[in-house]
This record gives sequence, structure tokens and C-alpha cells, in this order.
Amino acid sequence: MSAAPEAFFDDLAELYERFTVIRDAATSPVRSWLVEQLPAGTRALDVGCGGGNNCGLLADRYDDVVGVDLSQKMLDIAATKPTRVPVRYECRDAADLTPERDGLFDLVMSVNAVFHLGPADEVLPVLRALVAPGGRLVIVDVTQPDGAAAPAEQSAYAFQTGKIIYDVSGDVDAACDSVRMMLHPRWLEMSAAAMPLTDTEFGLQYEKALPGVRITKDLIPTMSAAVWDNA
Repeated sequence: MSAAPEAFFDDLAELYERFTVIRDAATSPVRSWLVEQLPAGTRALDVGCGGGNNCGLLADRYDDVVGVDLSQKMLDIAATKPTRVPVRYECRDAADLTPERDGLFDLVMSVNAVFHLGPADEVLPVLRALVAPGGRLVIVDVTQPDGAAAPAEQSAYAFQTGKIIYDVSGDVDAACDSVRMMLHPRWLEMSAAAMPLTDTEFGLQYEKALPGVRITKDLIPTMSAAVWDNA
């Protein structure tokens, strides 16, 4: 039997934190793009928040910020980071989020998490339901090119990702840490259980679940983005 999803990230917490610090750095293309997408408002939710880097970004702009993740170890890391306003971190499954329990948010965001959470046609309606009228859903997620072979040779994919990290950051140690993470037994087990959508699948499934969605392919290599407004 495969481990529960939280077990994967509990075991990978320190390596994954190193990876996300680079991904979420102020100079990264992902962070720059995210900043441009944030709507005005008071309440913001980060689903699959991990170590809380993006919660810090949200806390600079919103007064009520909630970060949800399955991994308590990742949330423990997040809780050590200072923010302008306190962030409320909750160890929960995204499937348990409801407007009745949690209210509505001006921004619902998820970065590198949706494909871990379950099938897109099940996860996206849950996130969409949490967006207040006039609010926005912003998602960045891992994708794979159409026709790409299944990553049977995980080492090749790991080194490709390491190169992307180096190209973005110039940080050799961070690139090496990303390779170590992606060759960790827990990461290999998790990858076998949760394959990213192809570029075409991403477009089709997001357009079906989020009519009017705006999609950006290859925000950086292997990552696509979606923005949906609850007009």
C-alpha cells in the first residue's frame, strides 16, 4: 500500500523547502507572474501552501490569510517565517474545504499542488466554490509536454529539473538539492502515483471546470498557469 500523501512531504520537507525557496524567490518568473495576478481584497487562501513562502507574499497584500497543507512538517516550517499579518495555517485535506466552513476568499491560490491533490475534475470545482464574487482563482501547476514519454528514467527528469533550477537561480547547491529530492525514494513513489497532466489535458480539463479561464503554458519549463475570475 502506498503511503498517505502527507507522509511523502513530511519525509521530504527540508529538501522541498530548499526547492521552493528558489521557485518562490522575488526574482523568479513564477513569483513575478503571481504578483501580477493578485486581485484587490481582504481574504486569501493558499491551498497546498507547503513551507508558506507564498503565504508571506499574500500576507503583504491581504489582511486575512489562510494556508492549508497535508504535511504538518511543512506547516511547522511555514510557522517560523515572519509575516506582516499572522497567517492561519491548517493541516487539512483540500477536499475538506467548503464555503460553509471556511467562507469565501477574494483570492484562492495553489502553486505546484493541484496534481498532488487528486484528479483535476474533482479538485478544481472545490477550489472554484471558495472564490467570492469578484474574486479570483490562480493556479500554477506542473505539466508535461504532449507526447512525452512516461518518466521511466526518473534520473533524466531530475537532472532536467536541476538545470531549470540552476538557470533560474544560478545556485549550484539548490540545483543539486532539487536532484536529490527528485531521486529520493519518497519522491519516486509519489511520482508514480501522481502524474502531471499533459499540456493538452491541462487546457481541456481546466477549460471544462473553469469556463473563461485564461491559461499560460510554459510559465517556466514544465509549469503552466491558470487564472479564473468569478465575475
